[in-house]
Order: sequence, then structure tokens, then C-alpha cells
Amino acid sequence: MASPVVEWIARSVGIPADRPGILVASASVSREILDADSTFVAVGDGAGHYPMSITDGIIDERFGTIDVRAGAGLGGQVLLQRRARSVSDYAHDPTISRDFVHVVCDLEGLQGMACVPIIGPDGIDALLYAGSRVTPLAGDDTLQALELVATHAELALQQIATREKEVELARLRERQRLATELHDSVAQMLFAIGVSAHYSRRTGDPAALVAAMEEIEATAARARSDLRAALLGLGETTDGLAFEARLAGEVRLLEKMSGCRVRITGRGDRRDLPQPVEDLLVDTAVEGLRNGVKHAHATMALVHLSYLPGAVTLVVQTEGGPPIRPLGEDPEAGAAPGYPGSAGTGLALLRRRAAQLRGSLELSADPAGHKVLRVEVPLRPPPLGPP
Repeated sequence: MASPVVEWIARSVGIPADRPGILVASASVSREILDADSTFVAVGDGAGHYPMSITDGIIDERFGTIDVRAGAGLGGQVLLQRRARSVSDYAHDPTISRDFVHVVCDLEGLQGMACVPIIGPDGIDALLYAGSRVTPLAGDDTLQALELVATHAELALQQIATREKEVELARLRERQRLATELHDSVAQMLFAIGVSAHYSRRTGDPAALVAAMEEIEATAARARSDLRAALLGLGETTDGLAFEARLAGEVRLLEKMSGCRVRITGRGDRRDLPQPVEDLLVDTAVEGLRNGVKHAHATMALVHLSYLPGAVTLVVQTEGGPPIRPLGEDPEAGAAPGYPGSAGTGLALLRRRAAQLRGSLELSADPAGHKVLRVEVPLRPPPLGPP
């Protein structure tokens, strides 16, 4: 494809400052490049569903009721195969399901269709489509054009995520600075109050006693003022950011001490968590990584945090050591106490804590022997936004 066209795609898709804008631009640019009857985008909700959220050139409003999931329709095949696909006769193609034929063909009148995935850090973020009513889509050329747009959309989404993280980390650093100042100033004032109180008990001079009480009162007033100012700044931190920074700090410390390379990923809209839930997630991550390094000699690991509509999950997967042994084998020949795959004391305590929070903690291993520790805790659904 000609360089000016590529530059135009990059500018058009990269200009929007948010995720919806990037996906809207992707649909618009794709339709113009392909001269297609319509383009549309199904956007992932983080729970395996991809509702049809963005349309360009679609006539029937019922098209927006489509909810793509793995195996359903053309997009469902793309989700399963993780690669672009196209069909020339949607209504009769035997390789796709009949879930959306009525809406796509009978109501909207589309015949040919192409679909490519837009990949994010945790998998497929969205599905980008082009559809035709009369003129067939030019198979490979259509897919190549859509994949080019999808690539630029992925880059733009990654840049936005990076900028947002930089802003959030800057806020966190400010929070940490305020917390340090608060600790230092209040600690010093409390020390001064303690000295004055101790002195006042030993003096028999009424004037000196009054002076000591006045000093204590003034110092306490300054401490209250500093505390209010610091709490005001601390309250401006983005929801959930302090917890994720705490999790990252614990993981990075263990990574530095053990030499095991750890990648942290996340999915879903960050929000505040109850303190017991935060503590359980952090302790689970540390315990899983520590056991993987100590007992399985793990050299690589993944920590994945997911905010779901009604729950939060954390998964720890370690790689690099010997395969996990099934439960019941001789412990001297396999897992030591606390090793992921055994009923170790640390994991047993974590499992009880998860149960107290109405959650669960599970141990498993994939066919290659990679250890997987997963904890899930249910949460109250997030409040609904304005209508």
C-alpha cells in the first residue's frame, strides 16, 4: 500500500485521545479505504463478550444488538483462531454459525464480510469488520487493508495506555512524597509533644507548666493542619492505583532478590478494593512467586490482575523449573511444603482467607508443567453511571 495512504491511516487513527475515538476512526478509515458499504467494530467487555458498539454505514438499528462471542458468527471464528477471516456469502457459508444471519443478511442485507482482530496486551480488544451488500469484498486485499488499520489502532491504544500510566504514576509519586512528609513532620511534632509532657510532669513551677501546656497545644494544632493538608493530597489519587503500585513494588522486590523475571499485566477498569481483598491479592502473588522460585527454580513468571464486573482475580504462572507433581506423590520426591501443587502451610492459609471473603484459590498446572495459582474474590458490582 502506498506510503501516503499509510501516513494518512496513522494520522487519522492516532489523533483521537481516547479508546472509543480510536475505534471509531478505525471504522471510518477502513470504510473509506475499501469503499465498503459498511464497517463496524465489536468491542470486548473483558468477560468474553464483544457487543457491536461502533457502526459506519449500517442502516438497521437492530444490528447493534449483535453480541459476538467465541464460535458465534464470523467474528467468533476470528476469536477462536486469532487471525483475520473473510467470507463472500455470509448467509450460506458453512464455516460460520447461523447466530447472526437474520440480522446481518435478512435485515441489513450484507453478503460479503471480512473481520480482523485488534490485539491488546491481554488478548483481542476488539473486532474490526467490513461488509458489502452487492459488490464482493476483494479477499486478501481487504484483509490486508483492515489489518493495516488494526495495527495502527493497536499502536494508538498502547500509546494512550502508556500516557495514562505515566500520569497515574506521577500522581502516585506525589502521594508518596506527601505521605513521607506527613510521617516526618508529624513524627517530629509528636516527639516534641512527648518531651514537653515529660518536662511538665517534673517541674513544680506553675508558669513553666502553663508554658509547656501552651507549647503542646500549639504543636498539636500544627500537626492537625499538616495532617489535613496531606490527607487532601492523598485523597486525589486515582482509584486502585495505590494498591497496584503496592503489588508492583512487592513483585519487583522479589524479582530483584530472586532473579526471576516477572511480567505484570492487567485488564478491566481499575477501582478501589476492600483492604482484606488487597492484602489477599498481594500475599497470593508473593507466595506464588516465592514458592515457584524456591521449589521449582522458576526463571520467568506472569502476574495477571483482572477487574471483572462482579469480581477481581489474580493469576500467578511460573515457568522454568521441573514439572509440577500430582497431589499424593511422595513429598520427598517432589514438592516441598508450600510449593504450588502441595498443601503447603502458606497456601492453606491463603485458601482459608479467600474462603472467608467468599472467594476461591486454585492450584493447577498446564500440560507443560507450568504452575498456575489463581485467586478470585467476588465484589459488589460497580455503581451504574448516569442514564
